[in-house]
Amino acid sequence: MTCEEHYSDYFPFFQTSIHTGLRLGELLGVKWGDVDFKSHFINVQRTYRRKSFGRPKNGKLRRVDMADELETTLKRLLNRRKKEALEKGKGEVEELIFHDGTDNPMEQNFIRRIFKRALKKAGLREIRLHSLRHTYASLLLSQGVSPVYVKEQMGHHSISITVDIYGHWISSGHRDAVNRLSEQVSASHAQVSQRKTAQPIEITPLS
Repeated sequence: MTCEEHYSDYFPFFQTSIHTGLRLGELLGVKWGDVDFKSHFINVQRTYRRKSFGRPKNGKLRRVDMADELETTLKRLLNRRKKEALEKGKGEVEELIFHDGTDNPMEQNFIRRIFKRALKKAGLREIRLHSLRHTYASLLLSQGVSPVYVKEQMGHHSISITVDIYGHWISSGHRDAVNRLSEQVSASHAQVSQRKTAQPIEITPLS
């Protein structure tokens, strides 16, 4: 992967983005204490924007599941940070997972520029960093994952927002289910018809 090869310091950030669907500010605000490696999820408790921290959008805290691949990447990053902390004579690693190298959060425009460079290096067309969040939701829904689950992972205020934005992915994922339903209905009708045909015909004698 181009990003891992040429922008290795930022690879964990972009992998976390595509594997969790977190908003940019939420990614910049996540701390090591928010990551539960035992239960395999990330607590989304804050967002960072314009040099200040606040609550996530809509004020809604949530837990986002971690894929095994992402968990492995974050564990490696934590081990690297611990090693760096020891070399610098520090007792503990910085609280923030994604910082600018001086214990301060990365600014949104800075990481956006890194993303553009990575896309250009890979020969890909330019897209917004926020598109990784849309990709996360679209891929889950196209695999038939429940919109309710996606809504909780994304931190949407209501299920209607999830459906309004990604409805075209939801509908395409259920066409097979409707076809199976149609087959079952047809089979039931056939069984009823067979039972009716098999019933003996009563002949009433002429008086």
